[in-house]
Amino acid sequence: MGYETLLIAGGILAAAFASARLFMMYRRLRLKSSEKIRSLEETIGELHKGLLEAKLEKSHAVRAAEQVPMIVQKLTEQLTADSYPPVIVRHAKEITNASKVGYFVPLPDSEYFVLRVGYGFPDDWQGKFRIARKEGALGQALRKQVVLAREDFDLDVFPGSLPSLEQEGIDPDLVAPVHGISGIEGVLVIAGCSLPPGSLKINVSMLVDLLSLSIRNAALLESKEQIAYYDHLTGLANRFYFMKIFESEIRRALNYQQPLSLLIFRIDRFGETSDTKGHLAGNTILRNVASIAKNCTRSCHFIARYGGDTFAVLLPSTKKDQAFRYAENLRERVAATDLLIDGHKNPVRHTISGGISAFPEDGRSINELTRAAGDALDETNTGEMNRITPFHLAGTRLNTGNVEQQGETETIPPLHTKTDSA
Repeated sequence: MGYETLLIAGGILAAAFASARLFMMYRRLRLKSSEKIRSLEETIGELHKGLLEAKLEKSHAVRAAEQVPMIVQKLTEQLTADSYPPVIVRHAKEITNASKVGYFVPLPDSEYFVLRVGYGFPDDWQGKFRIARKEGALGQALRKQVVLAREDFDLDVFPGSLPSLEQEGIDPDLVAPVHGISGIEGVLVIAGCSLPPGSLKINVSMLVDLLSLSIRNAALLESKEQIAYYDHLTGLANRFYFMKIFESEIRRALNYQQPLSLLIFRIDRFGETSDTKGHLAGNTILRNVASIAKNCTRSCHFIARYGGDTFAVLLPSTKKDQAFRYAENLRERVAATDLLIDGHKNPVRHTISGGISAFPEDGRSINELTRAAGDALDETNTGEMNRITPFHLAGTRLNTGNVEQQGETETIPPLHTKTDSA
């Protein structure tokens, strides 16, 4: 019996040990399965979150795209310079879905900015609370003169000793300087965005580009110094002001890598018309072409009398093919217009020819783009007129009118304009 008892006890112990091992293996397998399930659930959660964020970004992108025509339409209206900032603040709020959007302007003879118009800022800020122009994110954007997103800020300099947005508990997501005729006109500040600020930077850059150009055009109309910027015969901007705008826009195109196109066009056989029909007839033709060009040109673009019978149009955020379509429309309208000239019984028709260049493919500076457009314009003089020629270093030209040419553009002297009729 003693021996049998030992055998039974040993069997029981062996069975218990085996059961314990099986139980431990079961627990380990269950633990691993639970970990895999949790990991899978976490992965699914992350994918779901990413999908929701992607859908959110897509919905905001669609919303931004829908806003663009309305923004352009509003900014092409002839408003006063003070009327544009509220328009931009409203559309910036809708595009970014931010909790705070404000337009700050510099105080005269001061190193401070104040809130001109805003959404989500304290009521007592407007026109009163001062922000130092050298402090925080606002100061960094003003120094660099470009649109900055949160990831562009140098956080090591925060906070400073002077009044700043950050000291008041407002952490900007985007800060965008707005350029006027004589410098910084204001700053657009956006905070509390529901999307990554970097993804909104392009849309905000577009808004402030449109705002800057609209304000400059409005200021030109309102300025007491109009004579310094206007051509007295046509009412267009003169070459001096055009070059100031060109300098600002080429800097913006370089900073943001945005397209920029230049059209330079000339009235065909203008000298012959002035010689045969007289000085006053030449002036009438110049004014007529200027009037047609103004009616064809949006306020976010910029047109000037470049000199003599030559005009120039600057088209920010416009690619060469888009500028070509604009120029074609202008050329066709001029060619289809009958013009009555005092002292002449029959109406007169005249045409224009032009050359187009674009940033960055044709040049990255004012001189390079002007030379390229001038080269393309002078190329039209080698054949029949009444056509638009985009500049190309080589290959087929997109000439219009009556002639199509191929070949490489030659290097020729800078653009020359004929003597003013007026």
